[in-house]
Amino acid sequence: MMSENFGYGKNDQLRNQELKYKQRRTRDPESKLFRTILFFSLGTLAVALLSAVLTFILTLEGKEETMIPDVGGMELANAIIELQDKGLYATVQLRYSDKLSDKGTVIGQDPEPGAVVKATSEVLLRVSKGVAVEKLDNYVGWSIIELESHLKSLESVLGPILTLNRPYIRVFDTSPPGTILEQQPTPGTELTVLTELQLVVSKGPEGQITLVRDYTGMEWREALNSIINSGKPFIFTVTRDEEGEAGTIVSQTPEPDREVPTDTLHQLVMLEPQELEEDFEFGIIERDLPEYPVPVPIIVDRITSSGEIENILTFDHKGGLLTIPYVERDGSTIVVRIDNEDVVRLRVTKQALQ
Repeated sequence: MMSENFGYGKNDQLRNQELKYKQRRTRDPESKLFRTILFFSLGTLAVALLSAVLTFILTLEGKEETMIPDVGGMELANAIIELQDKGLYATVQLRYSDKLSDKGTVIGQDPEPGAVVKATSEVLLRVSKGVAVEKLDNYVGWSIIELESHLKSLESVLGPILTLNRPYIRVFDTSPPGTILEQQPTPGTELTVLTELQLVVSKGPEGQITLVRDYTGMEWREALNSIINSGKPFIFTVTRDEEGEAGTIVSQTPEPDREVPTDTLHQLVMLEPQELEEDFEFGIIERDLPEYPVPVPIIVDRITSSGEIENILTFDHKGGLLTIPYVERDGSTIVVRIDNEDVVRLRVTKQALQ
């Protein structure tokens, strides 16, 4: 009996273990499937999240880079179009500037031209709204030369704010020649746009006369220096047909010892020099100049073949035909300047003979 009970108990234990094993085998596929689904879902979510992060980073890093163009001096509309072509956006800041001509144009930008930035970046444009209102000064009593110099200095600061209406109205007056007698617009007029200034200028007292000097027989250099010192307008011409000594004045207009107005043009006719030093050439510089309201300084320099600069003549000239006789070494250069600007630059050669 005891052995039977013992055998029965052992069999029951085996059957229970077998049953538990079967139950465990039945549950394992379900658990494995659940775990598989769970891990797959988590993996899919992780991959999606990683893809989103990578896409965001690549999007940020993938924006095209562009170089900031230089839009300084452009009108605002053109500057904006230029930036848009580069994929950039403009913000505008208005301010006063030093030049009237700057109004409506870009006078500064940030970032500076040449900087490399991402597309869609913003560029700050500083745009001029013009100069603060200026008022016209009173120029009556000024010399016209003083005014022209003054306007040049204004232009360097404010830009072209005034232009002079030429030719000036010239009248006889007791004031020295070139003195401004009247102006239009009147002093105090506000200048917000480019303004034309009309002037009445003195010609000096009416009826001034002078006695004509006799230049005939003078060597041409002596005659040139004499008439320059007198301040009278002059021209030189050359002839080969009249009698006289080569290189001297053989005739003149007006005739000597006549009384004429002080601004009468003196024409001196000279015989061409014949015997010159070796390698020297003779000629006459001729140039038509504009008429000036008052005589302007003429500076004549010589530039030697070695580059040295030497002054030949300095005199005043009221415009019109300018004639300057010369004898200079072959290869040198003659420069005629008015108000620091070259009006003649002549290299002396045999081909330059006149």
